[in-house]
Amino acid sequence: MAMINFGSNSEYSKLKSVLLYKPGKEINNYSKPALIDHLRPIDHAAIGAEFDNIITTFEHFGIDAIQIDATPTMSDDRMYLYNMMYCRDLLFMTPEGVIISNMANSLRKEEILYAERTLIKNNIPILHKISGKGRFEGADALWVNKSLVVVGVGNRTNYEAYEQIKLTLSKMNVDCVQLPSYQTKTQHILGTVQFVDHDLVLLRHEITDKKVSKFLEKQHFTVVNVPENIEVRTKQALNIVTISPRNIIMTNDCPETKELFIKAGLTIAAELELTQLINGAGGLACAVGIIGRE
Repeated sequence: MAMINFGSNSEYSKLKSVLLYKPGKEINNYSKPALIDHLRPIDHAAIGAEFDNIITTFEHFGIDAIQIDATPTMSDDRMYLYNMMYCRDLLFMTPEGVIISNMANSLRKEEILYAERTLIKNNIPILHKISGKGRFEGADALWVNKSLVVVGVGNRTNYEAYEQIKLTLSKMNVDCVQLPSYQTKTQHILGTVQFVDHDLVLLRHEITDKKVSKFLEKQHFTVVNVPENIEVRTKQALNIVTISPRNIIMTNDCPETKELFIKAGLTIAAELELTQLINGAGGLACAVGIIGRE
């Protein structure tokens, strides 16, 4: 097995490896999407094509894509598979290994077993698993810089989990602070904050607690305010993946947001068709678990 580049202390340095899950046939046209937290039914063939394109795009930029092994670990109705494609929620990567989530969404609680098994198979260290009353989903933790992590506490992550993350990071001499994440239009802080360079951040300012923008300004970031237009609300235009400083992959057919990004100094490395992924109530950033950055 090839050695996987793992470890990260950044949201924007050169991306080396990611974790993905390409959904199986059980996801096809589920008749009551709201019961599995989807917006609309998903076509299996179409979402398969979307994930093939995601993988091909990452490979084009020299990024390794590890895929979750979904071989059943138990006999059940495999409900855990319906949202496992949103891999960012399952883990948080540090320079020394992974912090495994403990899902607040009970529908998704078994997913971490499959992510953990896949990481172990690829010789990626598990540093800590959020336990007890702690609830944490990986899209609520972001690297501000190499010595500071921010955790969004509110919708999907609680204070008990934050304390566990803070203790784990302290052993690496990394500080950790909490910010409120109670917005109603996104579930995680990643849905409103995207660090794209050491001094540049994108922010959905209209729906984010004012403490967040004040924190970013105090950290000397230039904050690019992203308006709540139809592209952001319905096409996941801010749900981007940064593959190197100021170099991003985004959803296609978002001309207004693309223009805003370019004016802010970003390069659009690729634009992907993600209609089916969006039907599941997530976007590209949600689908990509960060395994390794330079």
